[in-house]
Amino acid sequence: MAEKSGDGEKSAFDLMHQFDITPLAGLENTPLAFVTNSAFFMILTVAVIAVLMMVLTLSAKVVPGRGQTISEIIFDFGFGMVDDILGKKGRSFVTFLLSIFLFVFVANILGMMPYSFTVFSHISLTAFMAVVIFLMVIYVGVSRHGLKWFGIFAPAGVPGWLLPLIVVIEIISFFMRPLTHSLRLFANLTAGHIVLKVIGTFAAGAGATSLLTILGGLFLTPVLFALSALEYLVAYLQAYIFTLLAAVYLAEAIEPHH
Repeated sequence: MAEKSGDGEKSAFDLMHQFDITPLAGLENTPLAFVTNSAFFMILTVAVIAVLMMVLTLSAKVVPGRGQTISEIIFDFGFGMVDDILGKKGRSFVTFLLSIFLFVFVANILGMMPYSFTVFSHISLTAFMAVVIFLMVIYVGVSRHGLKWFGIFAPAGVPGWLLPLIVVIEIISFFMRPLTHSLRLFANLTAGHIVLKVIGTFAAGAGATSLLTILGGLFLTPVLFALSALEYLVAYLQAYIFTLLAAVYLAEAIEPHH
């Protein structure tokens, strides 16, 4: 990683500077210094989702127009995931799961914009969401099945001599869920943005004076566009996988398999 330049500013090749959480410009020494770039983009994400859904459903009709059709496709996506994984008993969780997907997806897309901030590049946020889902799974399981729900740690058909070991493994696996759930989203987005930063920095060499640097920059420019397109796909896939895992965990709370 490059060192700081003489005037104390970050160099162009500082890969981690893009993940720094800082107060918004102009708010550093004010009472609003708590409004960081991360907080701002989380608020912006919620605002974009709210405005988008209100605009799409503003003039709902029996025969839907283009905007209403898009909103119905979004809701059909949520209902389809719930019906496939949780069954009809889990339809009360459609709003919860769809909210998770839209928040992660829109935040990821906004994080791809120039001069923006990728809020899920920090494990604190992904871990918080994973823990909330984890606690919700326990609450739903116990509230619907009572203490019998903890029988998921003792699968049926296991020989008695092997059961203590299986119970320990199941408990460890269960309590590792928030960690694995949060790390997947955090690691993929952070790694993707670091790669884009590296390729983008070298591609910027197309404006340099060295012939070798210019040729290298020109070669890497289309690579940068291809990787950017791939990162948009990753933004969707990671939002989908994060939501899919939440649905799978909730399914076990609704219909435990002992």
